[in-house]
Amino acid sequence: MMVLDLRAADPRTLGEMQPPSRGRGARALLALALAAPSALAIVKPYSTTDPRLLNITTLTRDKKEAPNAERWIAMEGKRDATGSFARPTNAWWTMMVLGNGAAEMENANGFQIPFILWAAKRGISAAVPFVLAQANQVENGFDSSSNFVTLGAWDVAVGHRVVSHDPLSVTLQWDARGENPADTLAVPGAGMADIPGAGIPAPDGEPETPAKWSSYARMPLVRGSPYLTMEYHNAMPFFDTPQMLDPLEGLTVDGVKAKCPGTYSGHVFEVVLVQSDETWTIWSSHNLTMDCQSGGALLKSQTAMTGVVRAAMTNNCTMGRSAFQCSKAPPSPAEPARFKQILTDHVSTYPVGARVDVSTAEEDSVVRIQWITKSMPQPPKATPVKRMPLLMTAMEHHRKLGLCGMGGKELEMSQKFVRNINGNLTLVTGNEWLLPYALLPVNWRSVHGVATGLREDVRKAVIEDSDWELPLNYQIGAGDPYNAGKMLSRMAHLAIIADELGESAIADKIGKKLSAQVEMWAKGLGKNTFRYDASWGGYISCGCLYDDCVPKGCNPNGAPPGTCMCSPDQAYCKNQDSPVCPTTTDPGLDFGNGFYNDHHFHWGYHLYAAAVAAKLDPAWGARNREWLLLYARDIANPSPEDPHFPVWRHKDWFTGWSWASGIALGGGKPYRNGHNQESTSESINAYLGLQLLGDALGDRQMRDWGRAAMASEVFSAMTYWQIAEGSEVYPEIIHKKTVIGILWQNLVQYQTWFGGAPYMVHGIQMMPFTPASEFYIQPEWSYQSYRLGARDCFMQPQCEKDGWVTLFVQQLAVMDPAKAWEQAIALPDLVFSGTAPAGNGNSRAALLYWIATRPQMQHHRSAPHVWPRPLTCAAAPWQIEAENPSSPPFSPPPPASPPPPKKSPSPPPPPFSPPTKEP
Repeated sequence: MMVLDLRAADPRTLGEMQPPSRGRGARALLALALAAPSALAIVKPYSTTDPRLLNITTLTRDKKEAPNAERWIAMEGKRDATGSFARPTNAWWTMMVLGNGAAEMENANGFQIPFILWAAKRGISAAVPFVLAQANQVENGFDSSSNFVTLGAWDVAVGHRVVSHDPLSVTLQWDARGENPADTLAVPGAGMADIPGAGIPAPDGEPETPAKWSSYARMPLVRGSPYLTMEYHNAMPFFDTPQMLDPLEGLTVDGVKAKCPGTYSGHVFEVVLVQSDETWTIWSSHNLTMDCQSGGALLKSQTAMTGVVRAAMTNNCTMGRSAFQCSKAPPSPAEPARFKQILTDHVSTYPVGARVDVSTAEEDSVVRIQWITKSMPQPPKATPVKRMPLLMTAMEHHRKLGLCGMGGKELEMSQKFVRNINGNLTLVTGNEWLLPYALLPVNWRSVHGVATGLREDVRKAVIEDSDWELPLNYQIGAGDPYNAGKMLSRMAHLAIIADELGESAIADKIGKKLSAQVEMWAKGLGKNTFRYDASWGGYISCGCLYDDCVPKGCNPNGAPPGTCMCSPDQAYCKNQDSPVCPTTTDPGLDFGNGFYNDHHFHWGYHLYAAAVAAKLDPAWGARNREWLLLYARDIANPSPEDPHFPVWRHKDWFTGWSWASGIALGGGKPYRNGHNQESTSESINAYLGLQLLGDALGDRQMRDWGRAAMASEVFSAMTYWQIAEGSEVYPEIIHKKTVIGILWQNLVQYQTWFGGAPYMVHGIQMMPFTPASEFYIQPEWSYQSYRLGARDCFMQPQCEKDGWVTLFVQQLAVMDPAKAWEQAIALPDLVFSGTAPAGNGNSRAALLYWIATRPQMQHHRSAPHVWPRPLTCAAAPWQIEAENPSSPPFSPPPPASPPPPKKSPSPPPPPFSPPTKEP
């Protein structure tokens, strides 16, 4: 068993990693995860080398493209509250710190789950979304003009800023008037307990620290919390909404009905709102005297307090008026507040952050989320309140996994809470979550191996493809890093196939070309130079403008006759001598690389290519180690001890998937629908690349982080992108689409960024095919998805011209490999050319290899792998298992009665036969 020891020696001293064996599985894995001391939360970085020491040119952005100094605890260029020079660019909350002014802040929201949040002038506004569904999209509906509430402090300065963040949370603060946040410097390495908070409890078990501001209001925004929580230091709370109070049930104070306007004192205030039909309950740690003003409900404190106020939506069908939340169309009977009592019972414990770490064994992993909590303070001589476990909300995939907690038991879940575009949320109690993921048993090669009868055909295809070269502009590093990475991965995959077939000379030949290309790109030595962005903290492409032809520039990409072109030594980027990188001002250049769009797609391909080059030539890998690690550090830095890159730029460990979009704005404003991700298959490929680079460099921790990140990405992609039969995530109106094209924080779309053709939507969720595709592109889903995508591909000539057709042949192989083999042989060379945007990362040899390694093609005709394997929390206490590791922490589910036989799906039509007409 291999357990990730976060205190281990420098992983760079480890020897060559071997593929994980299939032995005892995850025996005692959860036991060790729980028995580990809290110090294990400090994860070792892959490296802490300053990129500038690697001769990487540093870029400092123009002020309007740099982090807004007024939104961060430290001015741009200085360390922030976490001790990092870097700023998160793709986190769920990043949009909230990109906007300025009322017009922009309306769009600057984050879907915290369950609330959509945006910063008001002196607090946080929140809306509970409702689901709006159409045939091609599902939306989180919310009304930012009226149907929302705001919790804040009315005597602080206008404007919020980040004072703390971690992989699952951000804390915003509003300071006393007259205290300039841009002049406030952070203490390097400061953690949550170091942030000023006199009179407000520190995280449980940690010491208090003195305040550094005369007054402030601070709100920790934590993934999954069903409450709004504001900490006040000598500040005056308010709770406000444009909505009207219900004329009969509008206001209750400490359980007694009250009229508005009026002034009331108490600890618990409850308001019933007309427009949304919601009931909101507000709990205060200290007695508050609040003025209630009507004409839009406003509760406003008369005096300043030092303490905590929490607010929660405790009923969303209070009077039967809601057309979106009530179970029946209005007018309908009022529904009871099913979750009011549990929210009241658990209000005393609130989250302020989270730590994430991972333990892995041969076959399984545990993602451990430790919620950092505080207790609401109590007035002197008050009767002690019973401390209850933390109350949070769990998503669909959390329930499918089976959340484990202390003592080896599944965490207690209540009834369904609210619904959004990601399905139903359930209230769950527990200060620590353990998410058991079955790891994908993938490594360098296919799981099954090449079928004996097809081995010679695949070998011949490898020989024919071994002389393939990148287009000239990519050979000299003038092209974009995304397509460059795809084509480098193509070469790398071919080398691995050659090595598996025993063609070591071919593998060595490809490897030498590959390593030279990888080194040029990784070190930023091509015409499109790479820079270290000191403003945000990241590795970005600068961009090469070479399509001008005059005066010095030329087009090195083999232009048609009669147009200008040149030899490599004449190639020139017209921005070559400019200190400004065009990618930092044009979000469309290099697919938005300079704005941190799709970095894990781009660098994921480069990671895979680098991993193969290092595996084929370990000495080369050792010499170039630090440059190769720049890719891994940029997209998947696991540790705040590496201050040059944000922690897990893309990965959202709460949702399980990654966010692809970065800091680009739409029309100068943050995107109202938040961040998004399109191609889950390319995201999965990124973490496979991370795993393999860790393996090639002997970095066990990197390898295991990659395996765990890939497992969670696949699990969430199968839950939220693939629409399986019987899925409860999305409304039925969109089920027949079988797949999602783009998942935003507040919107789900059946389309892509570059078009709405079904072949594009389905194809982008399968590219590239790798050993991990075995577990993601499974037959049951493929039977349904293939019919839509492949049929559309046949009807659209552009599908073949652009190379999308190769993906549908590979998908067909999952169901009918013999038919797929015939089609693969018949494909024209054009679909694999460097100019085919969807086929340039594929080769005929790789396509035939995929088909030849399908289990149906094997002599023993093995069944396809079914993933994930179901895992459950152990019944025995994990502490005992830690002493006796022979007992497995995961127990197989109890045997159930066999389900009724399913009707076998009819075989899919061939993709290039005329589609049958509907009767």
